[in-house]
Amino acid sequence: MDDYITRIVFRYILLFILMYGFYIVLHGHLSPGGGFAGGMILGMGMLLYFLIFGLQWKAKLRTLPMDAGIVLIGFGAILEGVKFLLPHEHGPVGMPGTLFSVGIISVVNFAIGLLVASAILNIFYLLVEEE
Repeated sequence: MDDYITRIVFRYILLFILMYGFYIVLHGHLSPGGGFAGGMILGMGMLLYFLIFGLQWKAKLRTLPMDAGIVLIGFGAILEGVKFLLPHEHGPVGMPGTLFSVGIISVVNFAIGLLVASAILNIFYLLVEEE
């Protein structure tokens, strides 16, 4: 798209879209939202970026966010499993109502958001490649 006004306006709006997506992902255990809803916002923000500024994808970097999300979910699952093997005074416990009040669930929410965002971008990439 060669619209100058759209490029300039979206350049400044993208930061707020991504910040709102990360806010929804990280505060998903305290308020409605979480990994899926925040991942949709992040994915749609990046999708708009690619629609406005063009497709300059690198084939090797296309699957990197999904791989990182899978690793984070596995890491979070291992940490949550280890937490149940430790006595209560040694496990990670946060203050109720704070961001990390539930231990590692915030990491898992972040990983789910990353997976959803990268799945949206992968679906778009596969549809564009169909030519």
